[in-house]
Amino acid sequence: MIWELRCAKINSFASLVAVDRADSRAGMFATKGAVQDWTHRPAVEFFVEPRKKKQPPRANVIHMKLGALVLDAKAKLALGSFLSKFGQLLELHHGGETLWFYNVTNIVPCVDSEKSTRDENGMITAEAFDESEVPKEAAVFKDPTMAAIRIYVNDAGRAEIERLAADAGLTGIECGMPQAF
Repeated sequence: MIWELRCAKINSFASLVAVDRADSRAGMFATKGAVQDWTHRPAVEFFVEPRKKKQPPRANVIHMKLGALVLDAKAKLALGSFLSKFGQLLELHHGGETLWFYNVTNIVPCVDSEKSTRDENGMITAEAFDESEVPKEAAVFKDPTMAAIRIYVNDAGRAEIERLAADAGLTGIECGMPQAF
């Protein structure tokens, strides 16, 4: 099986935004699977919903955008050595705290474009997979057609992430079935 690695319940936990919108416009937080070489450590802040008196709680794995995860120090300690085999952990600045933007660079072409469901504009809305292309050993990866919005794991990768997250008591991370758009 192929699973989506994502932030859990993104509406239940606080999300991050870039402090300097120019960083976002410059493509600094691109999630297409390419190696990034940041010239500076960008600042981020938690999004504040102005109409809510009580803001959502913070998780250890934080949502910033589709196709990416942000780890706090506890999550980096628990997951960092495994995740870094398949991508980069790039430093972010939040006040006096360091967070890590996880940029997956392991590309595995496994989405079967012919068998995937598409909308009227030709965009894939539900992926079909060619599982023969997926590594058997634990792996985190992106497919080039869905790289900007999805991070995938195989069964062995899911088991390892769930074990590490449970052992550390992490919040905000899950491996689930890819959801149709």
